[in-house]
Amino acid sequence: MKNRYFQYVLAVFFLFIAVVSGRIAGETAWENEAASEAVSTGAGEIGGIFADILWLQLDRYHHIWMYQGNEWMTATDYLPQLWLIIKLDPTFAEAYIDGGYHLAINLGHPEEGLRLLQEGVRQCPDNERLLWERLVVQWQSYYYGPRTIQEAAWDYLALVKKKRGQIVDTWNEANTSLILELTFEDDTLRHNHIAISERYSERREFLRFANRNGLWTQTR
Repeated sequence: MKNRYFQYVLAVFFLFIAVVSGRIAGETAWENEAASEAVSTGAGEIGGIFADILWLQLDRYHHIWMYQGNEWMTATDYLPQLWLIIKLDPTFAEAYIDGGYHLAINLGHPEEGLRLLQEGVRQCPDNERLLWERLVVQWQSYYYGPRTIQEAAWDYLALVKKKRGQIVDTWNEANTSLILELTFEDDTLRHNHIAISERYSERREFLRFANRNGLWTQTR
């Protein structure tokens, strides 16, 4: 209980500093641009710290909700706090991932969930987890059809190529080929869709072989 109150007090303190910093920035920006940028950066860092605190609290709420025997996929009370985290730190990738999946898949609101994930990709274009989760949600919901899934898959593969050797979840490249394989198989309106599906099947098998044998960084 003491830890909880300490978090609230600390959060209020940081919020107060952020407000004061914002006022200072507004009053002095016209006098000294460099000072304004420094204050703005400081306010951004404070916002990030505040977002971290709220995220930790959210994780605690998640566990308490489940310990009480509730189904997490029905939870909605925490969504306003999720929006606040994103407002405080627009680059908080985990908030987009959690909120986007929960809205689209668990709560059955794919348009809202995918919109949130798309905003996350815009704010964090080099975050491979975000691009991967957007692809998964596109595929699982099938809300915008096969072409959008394919485009999301190609976006993820382009980032994998760009960050070759830096991606932690290396198996997701093969999984992306599987999604493309299945999506093209169902995309009957596309010419030669079966042949394209088979090529991605071959690519998937090769990538899995490369992963098993430590050749992943060579599969450009």
